[in-house]
Amino acid sequence: MKFKQNSLLIITTFLVFMSANSHAGRQGISFYYGLGLGVVAPSDSDIGGTGDIMFGVEEDGWALEAVGYGSIEAGTDNPAVDYSVSGTHIGLAYRTIEENGTWYKFKYSGTDMNFDLTGSTAENETSGSSYSIGWGMRMNREARLEIDYTYYDSDDLADPVHMASLRYFWGGSEYQGKAF
Repeated sequence: MKFKQNSLLIITTFLVFMSANSHAGRQGISFYYGLGLGVVAPSDSDIGGTGDIMFGVEEDGWALEAVGYGSIEAGTDNPAVDYSVSGTHIGLAYRTIEENGTWYKFKYSGTDMNFDLTGSTAENETSGSSYSIGWGMRMNREARLEIDYTYYDSDDLADPVHMASLRYFWGGSEYQGKAF
């Protein structure tokens, strides 16, 4: 088989396996929304603080999730230039079965990230892919807390950008049962 066929077979098998081990039959379609705080760390720059807003639609462990974020100004290697970051992640997330009020999250996103540099009228607009892993816990019946690490890779940037965030969100289905 060709590389594309092997890749398609592996990805399809993985998705079927993940679906068989998800929340199947315990959740219907639900919506969630939330707020978060985080940090962004581009190469050769100081760490900047971010604010996030998120919205998601989920069913049986799978979610389409949109996150918008913006940062405060932070410094670079050049003391005369500061930067701020804004952008969006829109992607597919998978949350494992909730056990003892906690779960793990894996997410792939298409990301747009814009760098606004002081002393420059032009914005550096980039787009690429983000890969996230996270851990979450239930705060109460309809509120959850997640900690995510995101690795952003773009052909427009020489080095990747690292992000970490803490998000509190409401809505979604409450946990309905036990693992198989």
